[in-house]
Amino acid sequence: MLSERMKRIKPSGIRRIFELMATMEDPINFSIGQAHYEPPEQLVEAACRAMRSGFNRYTVTQGLPELNERIRAAVATRTGHQPQASIVTSGVSGGLLLGFMALLNPGDVVLLPDPNFTMYRVLAELCGAEVRFYDLYPHWQPDPAQIEELVDERTKIVFMNSPSNPTGGVLSEAAVAAVVRAAERVGAVVVTDEIYDAFVYDGTLPTPVGRYDRVLQLGGFSKTYGVPGWRMGYATGPTELLDAMKTLQQFTFVCAPAPFQVAILEAAFDLDMSPYIAEYRHKRDRVVAELDPAYQLVAPGGSFYAFPRIPGPAKADDPSGVDGAAFLDAALEEKLLIVPGSAFSRRATHFRLSFAVSDEDLTRGIQALNRLAARFG
Repeated sequence: MLSERMKRIKPSGIRRIFELMATMEDPINFSIGQAHYEPPEQLVEAACRAMRSGFNRYTVTQGLPELNERIRAAVATRTGHQPQASIVTSGVSGGLLLGFMALLNPGDVVLLPDPNFTMYRVLAELCGAEVRFYDLYPHWQPDPAQIEELVDERTKIVFMNSPSNPTGGVLSEAAVAAVVRAAERVGAVVVTDEIYDAFVYDGTLPTPVGRYDRVLQLGGFSKTYGVPGWRMGYATGPTELLDAMKTLQQFTFVCAPAPFQVAILEAAFDLDMSPYIAEYRHKRDRVVAELDPAYQLVAPGGSFYAFPRIPGPAKADDPSGVDGAAFLDAALEEKLLIVPGSAFSRRATHFRLSFAVSDEDLTRGIQALNRLAARFG
């Protein structure tokens, strides 16, 4: 009954954690992929006013013109480059689907980082593309020589995600330049997922925007403002590509949710989110300072994730891995929910934790992890 493409898709390991959480009493949830704070009241009130004022019908497919203007202006302020075009998407996930469908033919090559967010590979394969991986281990930076080696005339997309889900890594200026240089050599498109652009803790965020004329930037409001359920994302880039994505949106998502477009336009751009970011910087610093050295943690430069290595000696039959299953079972005994690294990577040596939790839960989680380090290290 089901299509052949469905045989290539397995349920998300992250969603399985959510289902498991529902069966546990008072879990320590380090698996969550969203900010733990509620959205600012001004934003909530703006959404309520929009709904009460009748903004409950379709907008134009590409999103409110005034909102797109503000998006392009905000991107220009951050990057120093004014994008040619933009559309409002149903989250970054919607932008990913539209971008991949607009760009990829069967047999095209998509170059993805490893580790990476699980959706990237699945959507590329649904479009019939071949996926190749460039390695970010162990410090969450690519090897420019490897990227150059992997890119060829079949390469259509070179993908980057910075700050990263799951590692928290922020690509360096040199790494971004290497990605752009490799893509430009063969005329590929650089697709950059920058949904965590507000969560940068050390310096500024290097971006390919403005460095090359074939860059599709994906961003949004979900993580920064605590509204992932609103499904408010955007895409910027070349007019030809954005027009194609707009056409596809007509036959898929139709438009992003109208009242939330109005609310973002009215309230989001003038909100000061720096106190929230400062709070998360403090949480990041605690994880780095207090987590046992057995985890060999590379300090995350952004997002609200860390990607520690599972402690303990490598398995005899797999020198690159450790006994991750036993470690994850022990974490569940501690009522600690984390996501196995195999959900994001070809390796099973690490796990993802989210520090987007209360300070109380952060303390409980770090204590549980340190008990596990003493047991497995």
